[in-house]
Amino acid sequence: MLGRGGHAWPAALSFALVATSLGCGACVDDRPPSPGVATSSRAAAETLNADLRARCTSGLVPPAQGFATITEIPSLGGRLMFMQDINDDGVAVGSAQIAGGSYHAIRYTDVGGVQDLGALSGFGTQSYASAIASDGSIAGHADHGDGTGAQFGHRYTASGGRTEICSTGCSVWDLNGGGQMVGLLLGQNPATWQAFVWEQAGGLHPLGTLGGARSSATGISEAGLVVGNAQLPDSASGDVGHAFIYDSRAAHPVLEDLNARARTPGWVLRGANDVAGGFVIGYGTHNQQSRAFRLDLATGEVHDLGTLAGSPSIGWAGDSTGDVVGWVAKDDHSNVAFVYGPSLGGLHALSDYVDPGQGWDLQQANGINNRGAIVGMGTHQGVTVGFKLTLPLCNR
Repeated sequence: MLGRGGHAWPAALSFALVATSLGCGACVDDRPPSPGVATSSRAAAETLNADLRARCTSGLVPPAQGFATITEIPSLGGRLMFMQDINDDGVAVGSAQIAGGSYHAIRYTDVGGVQDLGALSGFGTQSYASAIASDGSIAGHADHGDGTGAQFGHRYTASGGRTEICSTGCSVWDLNGGGQMVGLLLGQNPATWQAFVWEQAGGLHPLGTLGGARSSATGISEAGLVVGNAQLPDSASGDVGHAFIYDSRAAHPVLEDLNARARTPGWVLRGANDVAGGFVIGYGTHNQQSRAFRLDLATGEVHDLGTLAGSPSIGWAGDSTGDVVGWVAKDDHSNVAFVYGPSLGGLHALSDYVDPGQGWDLQQANGINNRGAIVGMGTHQGVTVGFKLTLPLCNR
């Protein structure tokens, strides 16, 4: 199946936009520091964190007491799982392998635990949950269990069940509280696909491209702003092209190259993954270096969110105050989850806020809500699981 952004990843990586073939720029010395150095570093970090909390104006801040709260979200018996999104009510969604190897969409709450949506009627043999809206409706896609592997996008609610939105193959990657959904629609030629926006009144509307063969819509705001990536006329077949923005509620909406809005030199914005709080979140190249970005829609300023040890970074999701989560490509096969926030002092490995004695390796941060909760995937004691980590908010 095609992953978010129109990338043809293997099923195990279909929800993970891995920065491919980028080498091991983040590999570090594996020797443990001496106890004295570790104690000194921890004390210095706590002093810095106290100063950041004292000077914060909004958004996430470092935890005051030791480490952040982290919760394991268990799998359904398979090897892999991906937690993708979480709303402000604390309901998270994603997909998990079952023992037989198929993927099932899942829903998670702290009280109810993991609910296997894929076991419900109408979800076929393979199903994926990609986003959850403020009203609890869930976006995703599932097959028909007929062996073809074709995926059909849907909106799911507990009261209404699963409602398909496309008669041919499509994937849904995001939705908003107004009922709009976005994703990619497969063409008659399996090598082509187009971004779309769907709404109850008008149905499914393809958005076209930036002159190339492919596009994919990956995020939509509550105000109907759509972001994604689209190929250019001269894009190679495997190239994602440029990031785009599309105002679905404009009188005459058009697909616009996001680079036309950028006012910071040295950038090529390649993919936009989320739009929230007046910011577009994504990845591109900044002075020929692969970097996560946050573009301020009001000013056109593009913020380079940084990286860890010089490796490529991917911005994946943001909250309403401009905090961002994503990951850094550690090597060809593994990533390091990150969180970025002005009141956090910039970009940090998410594991910086987790007790190292608990045995966590946080690899991807995929979703964040406005109450400090972050979801993603990693390993706990060597077992692949989902996680929910909560950081405190500035109380000013």
